[in-house]
Amino acid sequence: MASTFAGLVTSTNGLTASKAGLTVTSNNISNVNTTGYSRQVLIQSAIGPAAVYNRSAVGVGASVDSVTRVSDSLLDKKYWTENATLGATTVSVSYLEELEAVMGDADDTFSSLMNDFYEALEDVSTDSGSSETRTALQTAGEAICDYLNEISKGLSQLQSDVNTEVKTTATQINSYASQIAALNDQISKAQTSGASTNELEDSRDALLDKLSSLADITVGEVVVGTNADGSDRTKLTVSINGVNLVYGDDVNELTCDDTDGDGLYDVGWSNGAKFSVDDGELATYLSLRDGSSSTDKGIPYYTNKLDEFAQTFAKAFNEGVFADGETYYAGHAGGYDADGDTGVRFFSYNGLSSEELASLISTSGVDAVYANITAANISLSSDVQDDVNKIAAASEGGEESNNENVDALLDLCKDSRMFSTGTAEDAMASIVAILGSQSESAQNKSDRQSTIVDFLTASRSSVSGVSTNEETINMTTYQEAYEASASLVSMWNEVYATTINMVNDD
Repeated sequence: MASTFAGLVTSTNGLTASKAGLTVTSNNISNVNTTGYSRQVLIQSAIGPAAVYNRSAVGVGASVDSVTRVSDSLLDKKYWTENATLGATTVSVSYLEELEAVMGDADDTFSSLMNDFYEALEDVSTDSGSSETRTALQTAGEAICDYLNEISKGLSQLQSDVNTEVKTTATQINSYASQIAALNDQISKAQTSGASTNELEDSRDALLDKLSSLADITVGEVVVGTNADGSDRTKLTVSINGVNLVYGDDVNELTCDDTDGDGLYDVGWSNGAKFSVDDGELATYLSLRDGSSSTDKGIPYYTNKLDEFAQTFAKAFNEGVFADGETYYAGHAGGYDADGDTGVRFFSYNGLSSEELASLISTSGVDAVYANITAANISLSSDVQDDVNKIAAASEGGEESNNENVDALLDLCKDSRMFSTGTAEDAMASIVAILGSQSESAQNKSDRQSTIVDFLTASRSSVSGVSTNEETINMTTYQEAYEASASLVSMWNEVYATTINMVNDD
């Protein structure tokens, strides 16, 4: 038979369950604006008659089993994957814009410099004996060198900035990993003692959200035992390309050292494993800093393009040798200066003289010597820099009014065979166009990725976020249930009081 006080017990259990529901609802509403908070729900079950008296046909109310946070692990994993790509594209857009700023409006700027150079060549052709026209040509040539020098300097500084970002990001990854490991330890201890871990898990997920922007992480759980209630005891793991960053409360940190002595940080694992990352901010920083191929266009790629430009232009103007290796003109070195000397180079590197260049060419060859020229070190030869009379305007020595070589140099500069992409202006425009296309593509990808991440954020919020409308309904539901259970308690009190009085009367 049922317990004499089964009705009171049942009603009291109802009060307890309803009170717990109101407490959960209050907590949810209080955290409606808390970033990273996952709404919580009360899990309750009916207490069957077997839990009290086997012969009773009626249960004794509701049992509060747990308070569970609401989340969708599949949505979380999708978010972390897409957030890594968003982090990568956001960084790419930002730094490609800086790269464009370093290059400046190269198409117009360089074209203007070349026009000044052409005009100076034409002026020397008109009056080859004038020191003013020769000085103007010297100045125009120096401006081209300065332009390339400044761009190269800007690219070098930008690469240094990105290199700093590599170290900063690696340090941030280690920090997040340590915090996640610490939370794993707290969660494990709380689970062992039977305490709630909802808020701790929210904090851990918030860190995983931040970490996912920096690198393409894989989050999983490994079963390591069994809890007292029979459930699996697990450890949360976070890995990057198959190598554990976090395993429970253990952290495998990233190292960041200049092992090659080139000033660039090499990222590795503290356990000695080789590090690689395919997505996220760190992947983009490494690509921007190191990318030098047509499929991985980083700062070195554009630095190399500018170096090739400087080499080709200097060799063509000095020697008449174009990018295809063919000699089409005598070049500046094939002409004669005002003193009747030949073999003078107009362009050089690090201010080397024509004599020094000639000596190097005789021992190493033309191609090897011009391979030493970069956008950073291209300069006028010390001959031309020190004496404008060294400009080789004539095609024959001793002919002061001869302007045939400077005319040929003008034709050389406008010859579309100089570069594989055309003239010097065409070649520079091609470099700028590649950068512009890459930047536009990155912006388009970033826009698309933002849309995807926004959608996933909204989807997660619809599952885990707190809805004040829904919580208001819950509040009303639990309040009415509480009031009903309270009424039942009062009613059973009267029943028991009447029963007891009847017994006492007897």
